[in-house]
Amino acid sequence: MLRKRHRILYLGEDGVRGHSLLVPVIVTISFLLFVVTMYVNDCPAHSHNCTLSALGRLSFQPLSDNPLFGPSSSALSKMGGISSDTVADKHQLWRPFSCIWLHAGVVHLLVDLISLLFVGIRLEQEFGCVRVGCIYFLSGIGGSLFSLLFIENRVSVGSSGAVFGLIGAIVAEIVPNWSKHEGKSPTFMTLGVIAILLFIIGLFPHIDNFSHAGGFLFGLLLGYVFFAQADFDWSKYQIAPHNRLTDFSTDTNKKMCKMFVCVVVVLLLAILYLIFIVLAFKGVNGNDHCSWCRSFSCIPSSHWNCGGDSKSHAVCKYMIRGTTMWLTCEVNQRSQTYSGIFALSSIKQFCAELCS
Repeated sequence: MLRKRHRILYLGEDGVRGHSLLVPVIVTISFLLFVVTMYVNDCPAHSHNCTLSALGRLSFQPLSDNPLFGPSSSALSKMGGISSDTVADKHQLWRPFSCIWLHAGVVHLLVDLISLLFVGIRLEQEFGCVRVGCIYFLSGIGGSLFSLLFIENRVSVGSSGAVFGLIGAIVAEIVPNWSKHEGKSPTFMTLGVIAILLFIIGLFPHIDNFSHAGGFLFGLLLGYVFFAQADFDWSKYQIAPHNRLTDFSTDTNKKMCKMFVCVVVVLLLAILYLIFIVLAFKGVNGNDHCSWCRSFSCIPSSHWNCGGDSKSHAVCKYMIRGTTMWLTCEVNQRSQTYSGIFALSSIKQFCAELCS
């Protein structure tokens, strides 16, 4: 049961109510997986223009490839990032879960994990790791499934959708219990700042604002199921003459109404998950019906490429002299120099990375 008056993101007079275990574990695993992803990426083996090359195998891709100081799209895909072809063509349905553990770069990692620590630890202390964990992972998966309708051939990763799910759950808890909360204005201001930061980071390559929107939607619904103990005055909404069944002032009928709404929300969640899974398997492209959706997910820039139609990928011109190869992507006009002896399959891989 909720206490009479408490704060979600700020400590009340009674202080901390519990311990946080799940959120620190998620943060630790996410950080370690980012290091592993950079090791798998191995930029020096594929490019001589790596950022912070002193880091050796852990050095970052050129900023023109990844402006967030991170790996290439191919490395993110190997580690479990989502894209329309891996889910629609290869039916790898595990990717909407695996992608929420990965991050596109150091900037992305810091923004996501700091936001998660700030929001998640307080929620876990208040509601426990089971409920917070269910909301985090289910909203993250739901956001990833929604994202698949718009990312096309691009690789997308990140836990931002899951963090947005926690934000949506907070909104779902506060609004029905408005009178029970202190510090609502600073709470919503804090959530607003976090949401704006996550939205801005979602305009960069390999991150998708549609996963944020989907995560928030699922978080709202999941928040009602796991968090909200709505204290509505049901007597204001009587739709029948007063009798034993419509007397919403009794505890029994209040519980019945809450249970009914909860069942409806659970059914709606199941339907939404089913719809998004079917659409993802069919490879439906939401951008065909929305002219501005690509810009909502990634702002095109001369400094990076947002990706696009799969037909546009792997179209390169190359010239080889001795052990030196010059490769130019015809889609974004990026050029790269490579040293070594290359097979045709290697050239195709380099071309795909250069055009991603």
